[in-house]
Amino acid sequence: MFKKSSIALALVALAAPSFAAEFAVGTDTKFEVNVDVAAYYQTIKDAKGETSQPSLIGKGLNQIEIKATRIINDDISIFGEIEVDYDPIVDNNPVQTDDTRFGIASKKFGRFTVGQFDTYFEDNVIEALGVAHGDKAFVTEPASSNDGRHLQYLNTIGDLTFAVDLTANNNAAANDGNHGAAISGMYKLGDLSIGLGYSEVAKYISDSPYTANTAKNVTGLTAAYKFGNTKVIGLAVSETATDVLKNVKTNYTGVAVTHVMGEFDIGAAFQNRETSTKTYGEWSVGLGYTPFKNMTFFLDLCGLNDTNNKGDVMEIGAKYTF
Repeated sequence: MFKKSSIALALVALAAPSFAAEFAVGTDTKFEVNVDVAAYYQTIKDAKGETSQPSLIGKGLNQIEIKATRIINDDISIFGEIEVDYDPIVDNNPVQTDDTRFGIASKKFGRFTVGQFDTYFEDNVIEALGVAHGDKAFVTEPASSNDGRHLQYLNTIGDLTFAVDLTANNNAAANDGNHGAAISGMYKLGDLSIGLGYSEVAKYISDSPYTANTAKNVTGLTAAYKFGNTKVIGLAVSETATDVLKNVKTNYTGVAVTHVMGEFDIGAAFQNRETSTKTYGEWSVGLGYTPFKNMTFFLDLCGLNDTNNKGDVMEIGAKYTF
């Protein structure tokens, strides 16, 4: 059990001044700049059940985002975006790009986007049970696809939004290119939302270091219902992967509940991850306190029911968001 002084350190860790602004360049061009800053205290258990050296970090929650939109005519607009992730707490931590996009949007024909970003399937179905505020305290996320070399078509017709995502990776050293694809949609009927999707997963997780992605295809369904300040979410996913020349399946079924009470918000998620040999009962809980607009103090916990409690996470900290 960590010391009270450590808890206090994480809670009072400064979220440095954050900046957000929109700049209109003439009547047809707009720039938007956002900066999010956070710090948190984290512990993770390893395969031996030992708690990692507690650390104060900011990875995963600090970001600079720049967006631009140019209106061509009443129907067409051009847009671009770049997100940069950084850790202001760890000394000499590398700065990395996250989402980057370039695209063209039409009110009549939908939106075409190319770049490096999550698929619509991942954002709206696969990550449905994410109730934590920090970086790691989540139930296991099923596979979806790689982010890079990404082309997306997205359109909304009435209450239905659907997307087709094509991704690719390229192991130049082995002269081995591979492609992935996903199709997904979200239908809203009043306070009820239903999402469904299917993904063929690309061979490699990313272009470098060309780590093989064992998952082959994923099918997922989610449903969410909101009443007042409470939201209930259900998830069912089937994932097929390769393991020494044979296919193996992992099934994910779970439910999450979130509730807002004035300055406090709480979320809890429970998931069964069922393999051919074992079922893991996973859980995640997140508690947030927002004393004033955009400033949140949080405590997140998760347990993955693995051997020796491997992967169990605790995070406590503060973040300033827009």
